[in-house]
Amino acid sequence: ASHHAGSSFQRRQAIQAMPRASLAACCLLMGGAAANPTAEVVPSACGAHPEMVSDCDHLDMGSCGNACCAMEVVFDVEPEKVYKAIREQLESGIDGAYAYIGGGDPNPADDLRPFHIDKPKSYQFILQGSHSTPKYRGANADILNFNVASDGVGGSVVRMFSMSRVHGALGDAGQNYKTLMFLKQHWKLPKDPQVHVVYGCGSSFVGHLEA
Repeated sequence: ASHHAGSSFQRRQAIQAMPRASLAACCLLMGGAAANPTAEVVPSACGAHPEMVSDCDHLDMGSCGNACCAMEVVFDVEPEKVYKAIREQLESGIDGAYAYIGGGDPNPADDLRPFHIDKPKSYQFILQGSHSTPKYRGANADILNFNVASDGVGGSVVRMFSMSRVHGALGDAGQNYKTLMFLKQHWKLPKDPQVHVVYGCGSSFVGHLEA
């Protein structure tokens, strides 16, 4: 969390200062069990009490219209191995909440290497997935996008993105950041790569607090 300005305490203070109706609307939109207290919460969901769940302290508010989170991860691992590791975890479901998205018509390939793209990056692979919570699944599951680029020296740069998909999801109770971090903790790749937030993930909210 060191790459974020401000603190979790500041964010909680700001949320506590929100009008009760606004706070309720924000929290019900994401976090899974917040809208259905009796639903079973999977480990990758922030649930009704995100303040008690690790990595749920990066609350985003409307960075992509809806709440979203984009980050980049740098590995000393070749792009094909990184792609396969991410896809394997999406296909496994991890805790039953993740899924790999493919097929359909059109059905573009994940492998970008035949296109020899080298600007602005040497893009090698692209893939998509989804993440469900007890309340938001199926057509309303959050959308996950990934691309894997070569760093030119045998390593990879991964752009990861999660966005609250259901309409009206201004706030995410920290879920988009949690979704990406939970995935990162479970893929079969180095556990401590360089990670930095590109956009969203609560950064716009923190900036507003400090303005």
